[in-house]
Amino acid sequence: MTKFYYDIRDVFRAPRLALSGKKILLQFLGVLLGYIGYLIFTYLAFVASGTSISEVWRYQGLFPMRDFPFARWYQWAIFAVGCLWALICWILTSTAVGKVTFEQIKGDDFYSTKESLRFLKSHWGPVLLTPLFMLAFIVFLFVCGIIVGLIGKIPFVGELGFSIFYLVPLFVAALFLAYVVFIFVISLLLSPAIVATLKEDTFETIVQVFTTVWNQAWRYFAYLGLIGVMAKVGMFIFGYFSLRAGQFIHLSAKVFMGDKLSDITEEALSYITIPQHVLNYFSNVFYGIKFHYNLPEIGPGIYLNWSGELSSFLIGISFIFVIFMVFSYGLAIISTGQTITYIILRKKKDDDDLLERKTETEEEEERREMEEKAKEEQEKEKTETGSESKACTYPPTEEGKKECNL
Repeated sequence: MTKFYYDIRDVFRAPRLALSGKKILLQFLGVLLGYIGYLIFTYLAFVASGTSISEVWRYQGLFPMRDFPFARWYQWAIFAVGCLWALICWILTSTAVGKVTFEQIKGDDFYSTKESLRFLKSHWGPVLLTPLFMLAFIVFLFVCGIIVGLIGKIPFVGELGFSIFYLVPLFVAALFLAYVVFIFVISLLLSPAIVATLKEDTFETIVQVFTTVWNQAWRYFAYLGLIGVMAKVGMFIFGYFSLRAGQFIHLSAKVFMGDKLSDITEEALSYITIPQHVLNYFSNVFYGIKFHYNLPEIGPGIYLNWSGELSSFLIGISFIFVIFMVFSYGLAIISTGQTITYIILRKKKDDDDLLERKTETEEEEERREMEEKAKEEQEKEKTETGSESKACTYPPTEEGKKECNL
């Protein structure tokens, strides 16, 4: 088992633990599935607003992330479904990454991606229902506010009652609502770590989110800020080496491909229609600090023959996958850091060392041993019963009469 200090020193392990093929692959899977769902529903929302698919492709490409012409509520609803799908994919895969991290810290470096997905299949409910129940409670309180507004419309009595009860209970209830909204946002980060380490139900997960933030607020937000900084720096470094890897491929292959490679690469870059300010976020270490690397210029592309178009499309998809991998590493740092944070805070809050709890493998082995022991006892009882019945055969012998108390 990894030596754990149960303080801020453990949080600094997040970038190293996150730099794992299993964790990045799991987070990449969530990013890819979320992106595909977002892309489909956003295109549907554009079509519902009267924009043709060809026009959306011309101005938005593979990343429709700006200039939304939605005027009807159902168009925004379709778009919201795509965003919600991407959010769900991120939360679920963060849980799987948290489970791999937890088992690795406990000493199981061979806990596989398949096992984490199997765990996710059995425990996805609390991960999604925890923020959903909080959101339902937020909506309930907001509806109560609307009802108060309706009562306030009553002539004379309404406005007087509203003014009298403004401080108590209206302001107090609104203050509590603001706190619940805040906890709802935190639950998106913390719930995957809680489920990955505790395997608890929805109610216990909600309780743990509230008690952790309430009892260990300064530690949690200090650790969260540190994890955010490390995730940004990690993406910056990973992106830098990824850019250099692409440049090495281009320099070596250009020796014989010449201008053909430049044309294919220029067309491939045209598929990356991510807004420039988003790309600048990844290429700069921090906003406002001029420490960055220069990304290739993305233009409208050029005309190529059919083989060149197909090649540029495949390379463009490869470029997008590389961007997703860089982003996935940052998300993996956050998921890993949240898991480490909860282990520390659980120890500080309840004096409960989660790392001393038995793993699923140990529980399975213990269950198997108990079943084997019970089976052996049953066979032993059958053997003893068989020997007694043999001694009590009829007509009984003199020896049999004594043993059978006849």
